[in-house]
Amino acid sequence: MKAFLVNRLLPLGDRLGGGLAVVAMVMIVALIGVMIFEVVSRRFLDAPTIWANDITYMTNGTLFLIGAAYTLRRNAHVRIDFFSSRFSVRVQHLINLVFYLGLFLPALTLTAYNCVAKAHRAFERGTLENMSTWEPVIWPFLTGIALGVVGLAVQVFLESVRHVIGVLDPEAVEPPSRSAREGVQ
Repeated sequence: MKAFLVNRLLPLGDRLGGGLAVVAMVMIVALIGVMIFEVVSRRFLDAPTIWANDITYMTNGTLFLIGAAYTLRRNAHVRIDFFSSRFSVRVQHLINLVFYLGLFLPALTLTAYNCVAKAHRAFERGTLENMSTWEPVIWPFLTGIALGVVGLAVQVFLESVRHVIGVLDPEAVEPPSRSAREGVQ
């Protein structure tokens, strides 16, 4: 069962974070394109757009959250483990498990629920961004945020499963304190 989880099921779940990372990469390209278009339009054509600022902040705000699940899986997030890295690998897994299941996953689940509900309400009502002269609908932005938070919550759950396995058999999964440069299969 453990081998099935580690070799088949968890990597399958990790693909969600990988897919979201691809979406974030596409969003970066779109963000760069919008910014270049705005600069050319403003500086060379003397015709600034009313929509570029909104697209820029919505895309930029969303892509960081959409890439969060992949960042967690790659262990590329900010991590302060100078204290916990001194413990055995089993205790490191236990510390991470308690943090993930006791604090992080419940907070993310509540946040994800609220984000999805807010995006759904904005879609139903056709809510507009009223701080903008363009006044675009806001639900795509809120949906991107919800997608990122849900993806991160799923990845935290998968990492929690890895830490449960690590507490039971530290050799079965990679240690929590590995560096991002070492990579993850």
